[in-house]
Amino acid sequence: MNSETSAVRGLVIPLDRYPHVNENQTLREAIQAFMAFRGGDQERLRYAELLVVNDQNQLVGKLSLIDILHGLVPRLVDAAGSAKFEGKNTEYPNLSLLYEEKTFAGCGKNQEKPIKPLLHAINFSLPADTHILKALVMMTHRNDFNVPVTEDGNVIGVLRLEEIFNAMCNTYCTI
Repeated sequence: MNSETSAVRGLVIPLDRYPHVNENQTLREAIQAFMAFRGGDQERLRYAELLVVNDQNQLVGKLSLIDILHGLVPRLVDAAGSAKFEGKNTEYPNLSLLYEEKTFAGCGKNQEKPIKPLLHAINFSLPADTHILKALVMMTHRNDFNVPVTEDGNVIGVLRLEEIFNAMCNTYCTI
């Protein structure tokens, strides 16, 4: 692998092939962005996070599937983090069934909420010319395996551990 092909630029999933939304969009639009990237026989979701950009295509944050669920049904997701109280034991998750009717009713109502309050800041991105081994070490150190890649201040896509693994197994450690 030469220095030109060893940069993460060649492994990036381009932004147009990765779920992303504008910071001014709603939960409904974020869900639609996730759903647009399904595949396989069972139409499974391909990604668990999406990127959020501003009007200038600059990265402003990211949203995970759990962030979307939190926006749709905040009370249910918050209940999982409740402190211990009398009566709470290992069967506590079964109590979630008591929320079923309210949960599904709330989902519909909250779809038009903006995503902005749910965003997580991105503390780590990689320049497109980063060597893949350096990227792997940095990703491992941060335990972050879906990393935005930038060029000239704009996000161009995402580097995932899957792409590094594939490149390494097909180039360095040929199987």
